[in-house]
Amino acid sequence: MIRAALIVLLLAAPAQAARKPPLPSLPPLELPAAAPTIDVEIAGQRVRLTVDFGGDEIVELNPGHPLRDLLPSPDRPVAEPVEKGRYHVAVGQTSLAIPFTREVLIVAGRPVRARVLRPDRAPDSQPAGSAGTIGLPLLPHDDVQLQFRAAMPTDRTISLAARIGRSDAWGFDWRLPDGKMLDVELHPLRPSTVMSAAAASALAAAGDGKLVGDVQRVPISFGAIRPVRMLKLSRAVPIANLRFKEGAVRLFDWAGRSELPPDDAQPDEALPVVGKRGRQGAWRNVKLGRDVFGQCASITLQRDREDPSRGRLTLVCPP
Repeated sequence: MIRAALIVLLLAAPAQAARKPPLPSLPPLELPAAAPTIDVEIAGQRVRLTVDFGGDEIVELNPGHPLRDLLPSPDRPVAEPVEKGRYHVAVGQTSLAIPFTREVLIVAGRPVRARVLRPDRAPDSQPAGSAGTIGLPLLPHDDVQLQFRAAMPTDRTISLAARIGRSDAWGFDWRLPDGKMLDVELHPLRPSTVMSAAAASALAAAGDGKLVGDVQRVPISFGAIRPVRMLKLSRAVPIANLRFKEGAVRLFDWAGRSELPPDDAQPDEALPVVGKRGRQGAWRNVKLGRDVFGQCASITLQRDREDPSRGRLTLVCPP
């Protein structure tokens, strides 16, 4: 009987050991929008990274940074074997395979396992001294605030259900007056807003919008370049408590059966051909950039400890 009880205790021990109490919450992290950087340790090396609210669970090192060559090298300072691979991602109709090593980072004194990518192009705009970007989902803080300016008495506060969406970026769902739903992502590092063709079609209908200007080619993510044109609305469309009036439209990405907005001026010559593949299925995706968020005082994300892929987003912006 005693032996049977001992066997039960031994079998139960691993299960009890697995149920470790959760770590105490870290204090809220407050970051100035002009330089939203934190210090992170990678393979024993201390680097400063820019927090990307629109980033995945990855680190992207800038081209030319010495850590890029050190991590995959046999001379790396951490002796244990390192996992190497390729991070496969599709950006619109462009497929990429970016080399990475899987590392244990030290963020705010806590170990965080993550892939460290070495893309050919630098991620979105960063302050001086930054070695690259770290995606918001990797931070061990439950509350992170990005501060653009001091709040004013005339500002309005709105709280929204937030989630990590289809492209692994934090964002929220927003319903337009006609019932169509937008998948809105937070990309305050981006200088300007970029949207899919399907989102542009819905926003143009809501705000009497038209395409203006020539075709441009802009970086979307991971250095991938896509053709865009500008959408300008005759009347602003509210997204949460933000005023949306213009943004770049990805001409060939995620349109489905949606038609692009009408042209503001009919050119004498046809536009140059910038893509030959068919359109992808409809996805009303809007990557809101600093051109929109810059009007706000602050953006705060409070992550749900039970489900880290969900939380609350608080925006303090002009009415």
